[in-house]
Amino acid sequence: MTNIKDMLVILFPKSDTVDIEYVANIIEFKCQNFGLNTPLRVAHFLAQVREEVGAELKPISENLNYSEEALINIFKAFRNNPELADKFGWDEDTPIADQVKIANYAYANRNGNGAADSNGDGDINEDDDGWKYRGAGALQITGKGNYIEVQKRIDKYIVGNSVNILNGKDIHTLKGSILAAAGFWIWKDIYNDADLGTDSYAIDHVTARINKHTDSYSHRREHFEKIKHLI
Repeated sequence: MTNIKDMLVILFPKSDTVDIEYVANIIEFKCQNFGLNTPLRVAHFLAQVREEVGAELKPISENLNYSEEALINIFKAFRNNPELADKFGWDEDTPIADQVKIANYAYANRNGNGAADSNGDGDINEDDDGWKYRGAGALQITGKGNYIEVQKRIDKYIVGNSVNILNGKDIHTLKGSILAAAGFWIWKDIYNDADLGTDSYAIDHVTARINKHTDSYSHRREHFEKIKHLI
């Protein structure tokens, strides 16, 4: 698939040549077994990654620097416990929110994560599940259960694999970020949606599999259109 690098150059104009080459090699030599084995599938994959990470190829993770008001509006845990929103969210007196504690409470007892107060003593979960398994990777995987399923695919499809996204570090590297996205891709059989074609129907199907309730459907179609001619 000689067009991977060209697709990356178009979609990620803020990336340097080294990162473009690095990611192109990962996709071409590591991701074939994840179902990223045709130009069409790769184009769909990269269009989705572009929307998630932006114009530069870099690891990103969920930003949880929310105000007290935003925490109450967004997360049920804080809506039901506004005193925690006041304690952990930013305000005029506290310019930066406590993102670790926010993640642990917001994502407690969800997607395989443990409780925020695991010992019943008022202390945050010592494993920091919410924070450790917050949204990350090139397709923003969230929750310990999802991380585990993706890691299973990485271990299965990469011989001699050295990436472990469960350690709280590898998913925040460029290689780990891309491989986590590829693992999610094959876990959810998204290649089947990609094979529907190049029209809006196919692109929207892929988007819905990755983030059904996103408001970025049109942006993801635009990204795909930019590289459609390289398929």
